Amino acid sequence: MGNLPGAPMAYTYLDLTFPEGLPGLSKELLADHLALHRGYVDRTNKLLEVVRAAETEGRFSLELKEYRRRLGFEFSGMRLHESYFRMLSATPGAPDPTHPLQKRIATQWGSFEAWWKAFADTCTMPGIGWGTLLKDPTNGELAHAFLEDHQNGVPVGMEVVLALDVWEHAYATDFRPTGRGKYVEAVRPLIDWRFVEAAYGR
Repeated sequence: MGNLPGAPMAYTYLDLTFPEGLPGLSKELLADHLALHRGYVDRTNKLLEVVRAAETEGRFSLELKEYRRRLGFEFSGMRLHESYFRMLSATPGAPDPTHPLQKRIATQWGSFEAWWKAFADTCTMPGIGWGTLLKDPTNGELAHAFLEDHQNGVPVGMEVVLALDVWEHAYATDFRPTGRGKYVEAVRPLIDWRFVEAAYGR
């Protein structure tokens, strides 16, 4: 990415493929979606390169300000897709009732099923974006948030524990644009709770 002092290292694509698809999600849908992830990585790297070069050289402009703004969209899209694809599995780990995440879910929502209904309701809110389960690292509290696009609506300081892509590109191939609710339920048995619980505990 050039020879600038302190130049950022390039981000890389997830080394993932789903050649047979996943139960409930077709290989065509997943291949197209992974290609979109590649685009977020490419644009994140390019924006970081351009912004760092302009700042180092003192070339401040309206374009640079817009590049900085765009970086929030592309970088957040890259990170959320990383979380989303890593949690999907044809052989997912089940929730561990002894894990601190599951205990917190039970404390806050009363049961796993009650939590899931609240999470699914978040995921099916009107709009373009992501349904997320977030953790406040200061006290372990959980909250749901609908992140518009990728970067809007994030409670500052909270960490992503579980992210479900609900842009139409995540489901329309298999479920049609009106099938978001069916898609959310199709993803439920694919969630690898080993990954999600590790995200809470890190």
